Amino acid sequence: MRCFQCRTTLIQEAVGHSDSYRKTTGELDSRMYSGVGAFFGFCLVAVLLKFILPGVNLGDGEIYTISAVGAGIGGLIGRALLRARMK
Repeated sequence: MRCFQCRTTLIQEAVGHSDSYRKTTGELDSRMYSGVGAFFGFCLVAVLLKFILPGVNLGDGEIYTISAVGAGIGGLIGRALLRARMK
C-alpha cells in the first residue's frame, strides 16, 4: 500500500505463499478430495447394489466388500480430479 501524496510504501505485502504453506495445503487438499471421493464411491456402489439393482443376489457382506472397492476407486478418482484442477 502506498501513500497518496508521496507514493512511499506504507505496508510491505508478501508476494505469493511460502513453500511450506503450499506443501501443507496440497496435502490437505489431496486428503480431502480422496476422502470425499471414497465416501461417494462407497455410497454409490452400496446404494446401487442394495436398492437399485435388487435382481443381483448378493449378501450384505459381499455388498460391503464390493463397496469398499468402490471407495478405493472413488478415492483415486478424487485425487485425479485434484491433479486436473491444479494444472
